[in-house]
Amino acid sequence: MKKIYILVVLLLASIACEDPFDLTRKDIISEDIVFEDEGLANAFLADLYSNAQFQIITGQSNFNMNLINSFGGEARNFAPWQAPFGQVIGPVFNEQGAGALNYWPYAHIRETNEFITRLPGSSSLGEDFIAVRVAEARFIRAHAYFEMVKRYGGIPLVTEALPIDASEEELFVSRNSEKEIYDFIGSEMDEIVDILPSVADQDGRATRWAALALKSRAMLYAASIAQFGSVQLDGLLGIPSGEANTYYQRSLDASREIITNGPFSLYRKQSDPVQNFTDLFTDENGNPEVIFAEKWDALAGKGHDWDLTAHPDGFGFSWNSNYPVYLETLELFDFMDGTSGKVDRSMYDDTTPIDPNWFFGQRDPRMRASISHPGMSWRGKTVHYHRSTDYTDPADGLRKRSASATFIIPGSDDWPGAGPRRNINAATTSLQIRKRLDENLPATGVNLSSTDFYVFRLGEIMLNYVEAAFYLGDPNGDMANILNNEIRDRAGMPALSGAEITEDKIRQERRVELAFEAHSFWDLRRWRIAVQELDGVVRHRMHFRYDYDDGTYTIAIADGDRGRVRSHQERNYYYALGLARLADNPKLIENPGY
Repeated sequence: MKKIYILVVLLLASIACEDPFDLTRKDIISEDIVFEDEGLANAFLADLYSNAQFQIITGQSNFNMNLINSFGGEARNFAPWQAPFGQVIGPVFNEQGAGALNYWPYAHIRETNEFITRLPGSSSLGEDFIAVRVAEARFIRAHAYFEMVKRYGGIPLVTEALPIDASEEELFVSRNSEKEIYDFIGSEMDEIVDILPSVADQDGRATRWAALALKSRAMLYAASIAQFGSVQLDGLLGIPSGEANTYYQRSLDASREIITNGPFSLYRKQSDPVQNFTDLFTDENGNPEVIFAEKWDALAGKGHDWDLTAHPDGFGFSWNSNYPVYLETLELFDFMDGTSGKVDRSMYDDTTPIDPNWFFGQRDPRMRASISHPGMSWRGKTVHYHRSTDYTDPADGLRKRSASATFIIPGSDDWPGAGPRRNINAATTSLQIRKRLDENLPATGVNLSSTDFYVFRLGEIMLNYVEAAFYLGDPNGDMANILNNEIRDRAGMPALSGAEITEDKIRQERRVELAFEAHSFWDLRRWRIAVQELDGVVRHRMHFRYDYDDGTYTIAIADGDRGRVRSHQERNYYYALGLARLADNPKLIENPGY
């Protein structure tokens, strides 16, 4: 029978007394012990959690944390050698596969299947322990399938670990349909929701609420595919349009259970909506909004580099300024009086004075909490993104201009002629991601951040509910209440009238609330508007010049990607499985267009 072995850190003390010529390994533990010991079973499960892709953290100093945001056209990375710039803007996905978005974790799924299959056979562990831990593993497995189905559509559904002597018939598995994968995810969550605890015995473990949250999101995706997509490849891709409402209802029901009966509420600890939305992503002391998070703890040796790479230049972080934000993302954030965030672009002529107290200060507070922008206060200082400053020299009364970051405007309170180099050079957009930055974190070392990544939070679930309710005709009559009195009220934004709650407005609200949280790209795809939003669409950077005499900026705009062109063709709604996988498994059928 095949054996599973897990390496352990501590060697048994008895090893020193063993025969030195005994070739039997003493630093590994057999599967028979793993599934009979609570600590070892928990260690196995912890490894499954660790290997799950709840967020993308690859790349030097974890710079692929911005990969999905870059694919969605929200922000890119600073340098073309980084995947969220070089592999996102320009290349066309082809028959080789999904490129930087590749995800085919069947080795991980096999380990998860082993755990799900073997743990119930334990003769030593308690029934409750076994039931809960298996349910957690099923949650992890379902999440892996969700990450694949939104990339490739129908994929092979494997729920058993194949034996080492499996036949070709067993090894070469055909693709299940996209509908079957979504149905599997939904049914799995239905089966485990009453097994998982309401409160995890350890942070970072799945609960009944995490299972409902995964169902809420996955069923919303399935509904969108049915409503806006088309059935292709003899049913392997797409979901019949007549089933859209069924999936919307399943999403709505899961969301409503969390909203109504879950122990969660929107984060509202601060009266200032900017500070409140800022703190939402760094406050881990009884944060009432978090449903399930990827846990980080730098002091325990598990830190990440989001602060190191995302902080604006001028605050002591050795890397910094790595995630420029586009003008088009800024424009999604309306003004607090309800007017559109898309102002007349003729203002961007490098001549028209623009008051930052209006242009930035009166926008949706979520913008000011999510995007680093010129003149904002951060860590007790002002953040500078201007390329030059016009001023009247008090020495001679003449109007002058400085473009030096080391020159202080005469008579000012340390206002530099220009912002720091990495905030203003040709690679940046003069806006950067602020969300998830810890204002109080010392700028020392690497892997220094401990901010958790919210896989599921109540804000998303409420927006899932609103979207599903909209397409179902608001069956519970509370869509406007949740959107206005919860999401927008918390943000400090005015309520929308019934006539204003449209498909476009709901989508905009989602893109604003969930900006830079790895949602927008997948949303554009499931709504089937990624081609019109992304394919060949030029996004812009901003150049700011400051007038010290009247406190205004002039703005010029330019190509935000320095001549590179982002691509998202129609066929890219489903990525290629790739020639290598087709060669490995003759039963696989490639997606259309490749």
